[in-house]
Amino acid sequence: MMFAENLSAFLTHPITATVLLMVGIIGIALELLFFSSGLLALAGVAGFALYFLGFYLAGFAGFGDLAVFGIGLVLLILELVVPSFGILSVLGAICLFGGVLLASSNPMDAAVMLGIALLVAIVVIAFAIKTFKHRGVWNRFILKEQLTTDKGFTSSPDRTHLIGLTGQSVTPLRPAGTAIIQGERVDVVTNGSFIANAKEIIVVDVEGARVVVREIETNHANHL
Repeated sequence: MMFAENLSAFLTHPITATVLLMVGIIGIALELLFFSSGLLALAGVAGFALYFLGFYLAGFAGFGDLAVFGIGLVLLILELVVPSFGILSVLGAICLFGGVLLASSNPMDAAVMLGIALLVAIVVIAFAIKTFKHRGVWNRFILKEQLTTDKGFTSSPDRTHLIGLTGQSVTPLRPAGTAIIQGERVDVVTNGSFIANAKEIIVVDVEGARVVVREIETNHANHL
């Protein structure tokens, strides 16, 4: 009994309780941000568990408070499994902090401890994000390397050199089809007009992968 009382007094001391809240917040937040295979989450849960244990042994924390806290944990775990763009994380955090305040002997004192823990946690989390930004969860949603032409990446072949060249349609262009230009089969399109098979064409524009052609009329061909 004496051990339980001493343990409760130690765990509920404002400094100890604040440190436990820091560990809890930092551990769970970093787990959500960096996915450390559950190690940081385990540390966070341990911090909160010791906080609740202290107030439970002191006779202040009840099963209702633990239930609210437990719901918060479940919501955060669901966020890891089924990303909800932060909705489950926010709801989970509200339940966690609500459970912390309800379990305390004095909600006002608990709010102060929670505020201090949050401020310290924000500093630590910001430092972790800056230091390990290449490992963050946000890297799942952005390209790790910018794909630029100077690095050899192209979204489509550059065919601007075809502008002004002549060729022959090998399929009807309705308005899209295929033409032979300098011995190469090229997918082409007209500006809406129909061009029959085996007609002389000229490339008038290239818009990305879209090669625009028009038919060369007989009177124009004589001048080419």
